[in-house]
Formats: sequence, structure tokens, C-alpha cells
Amino acid sequence: MTVRQPDDPTPPEGWAAMDRAFTPAPGTPIERPAVPFDGPTLPHPATPRHLQALPSPLPSSAPRTGAFGRPIGRHRPTALMRLVEVARVLTGGLMVLALVVVVAPLALRAVGPGTGVVVGHVAGAVVALAATGIAAWRRTPVWPATVAALAVPVTVLVVLYLNWWA
Repeated sequence: MTVRQPDDPTPPEGWAAMDRAFTPAPGTPIERPAVPFDGPTLPHPATPRHLQALPSPLPSSAPRTGAFGRPIGRHRPTALMRLVEVARVLTGGLMVLALVVVVAPLALRAVGPGTGVVVGHVAGAVVALAATGIAAWRRTPVWPATVAALAVPVTVLVVLYLNWWA
């Protein structure tokens, strides 16, 4: 037996015989399985964007559930989706406000509002951003997502009250 080097392009000894055994002779027609032809086919057949759930072989009284106990085939309620959208808008506004509080004194070369106000705005923006991320994540169950989405307007009101109205 000869030892092959890793960069040797020639195949091992037994491979040529295997190639001859499985390669048809020149001119031999290749047999293909008979497939019924129903007419012209599209280049890419339409396929569903997600896999359909298979029916359970055993009858069960409990609803089928997917990850985190959500029923299969059911989506988030529309009210929660609207609440998450409102939370996203409020979070964006709070982030812009925090950016203005940080950048405006630097751009105007004026005295800033103070360290406490700046830290309060940045901390409020971070809390709102985290709560919005939890609420908008599709794998978050409905109730924690609702609580996280409701925490955003509360955070905005606390930041505005402590830094602007008090």
C-alpha cells in the first residue's frame, strides 16, 4: 500500500475501478423514472413561507401549543400590537429628548441643565428602550409583553415629571 500525500491529485488505487463500475458506457441511454407531466411548470413552485403543523395522531382535549405555551396558529392580539407600536413611538421620542439634553449644551456652548437631569434622561431612555425590546420580541409571552409595553408610558411620564414639571 502506498501512502498518499495530501496534495496528491491522483485518486486512490481502488477508485478507478469503482468509477468504471458506476459510469455507464458511452452512448448508453440513462433511464429516468417515469414522472407524470401535468403541463408547464413554474421555475420556482409556490411554497408556504412556514411549515404547517401536522395534526396530532392522538386525540387530545388540551390545545396544541408551541414555544412558551402559545397556541399554534394564533398570533398576538391586535391590541398588544398597537400598544407595542405606541411604546416604540414614545421610546423614540424619549431617546431624541435625551440626545437633545446631552448635545444641546455642547452645541450651544452654554451651561447644561445639570448632571442629575442628564443622567435622568439617559437612564429613562435606556429603561424605555429595554422595555420596548422585551415587548416587541415575538417570543415574549403576551402578559409580560403587555406589562413591558405599559411600562414605557409610565417611564416617559416619570422622566418628564422629575426633570421638566417638578
